[in-house]
Amino acid sequence: MPELPEVEVLRRELEPFLRGKRIVRVEIRDPRFGFPKEAAEGKTIIGVRRLGKYLLFGLAEGGCLALHLGMTGKLLLAKENTPQKHERMDILLSSGEHLLFCDTRRLGKIAFLREEKELSEKLGLDPLSPAYTLENVRALLEGGRRLKDFLLDQRGICGIGNIYASEILFRARLHPERPLSSLSEAEKARLFVAVREVLEEAIEERGTTIRDFRRTLGEEGNFQHLLAVYGKSHCPSCGTPIVRKVIASRSTYFCPRCQPLEGEGNPLVQE
Repeated sequence: MPELPEVEVLRRELEPFLRGKRIVRVEIRDPRFGFPKEAAEGKTIIGVRRLGKYLLFGLAEGGCLALHLGMTGKLLLAKENTPQKHERMDILLSSGEHLLFCDTRRLGKIAFLREEKELSEKLGLDPLSPAYTLENVRALLEGGRRLKDFLLDQRGICGIGNIYASEILFRARLHPERPLSSLSEAEKARLFVAVREVLEEAIEERGTTIRDFRRTLGEEGNFQHLLAVYGKSHCPSCGTPIVRKVIASRSTYFCPRCQPLEGEGNPLVQE
């Protein structure tokens, strides 16, 4: 956390407010988040974009600030310079408001990029971009990697983290340990649809707040109330107990009945 939906919610809230504002001053509270302040101070924000889990603050004078929230990062708008718990950075805007970056576990990152491609070349398909097509996704679904590993790898499809990986695979009725090479064409199509459906529904509900995620004014998201399997005890479809298993070094939740390991395209079915 936060994953693509949470970052997109922040982008939609911040973009109309920050566009046209000038960065008056940047105060770094934690040296881990340091970057050349002169790259931002005095510059005007021309827009806020998102790529995967990154927020990109475009600057009129060239370049952008790229921000990754890590696991516990929050971006808050404040009218006054009131210190916040775990505050790491304070950006004073020309309107007098402050954009605060708070991060409990200090895993977030911020950097100045001269060109956006410095980041985009390292990431895969963004599920909300025009490049996210069934043809392009099918080309990625090859080899012996497990589905859960694939979904967490930002070089394939970017923006998906642990919570939404479990939800997407349940929606697509696919076991997280299925190898990519075992998927039938119908299963690939189900996965393609499930990725966008789950992420768009989460955005509509303003993200998922389990512990740390907050919107720009401190509000929680709502999608945690609609989670089907993540952190749940029983399957909402068939009532079977949900299995929790560590896969790809992360807690993974799935229904063994609705998401069988021996799927329709799995060679094990013929054995």
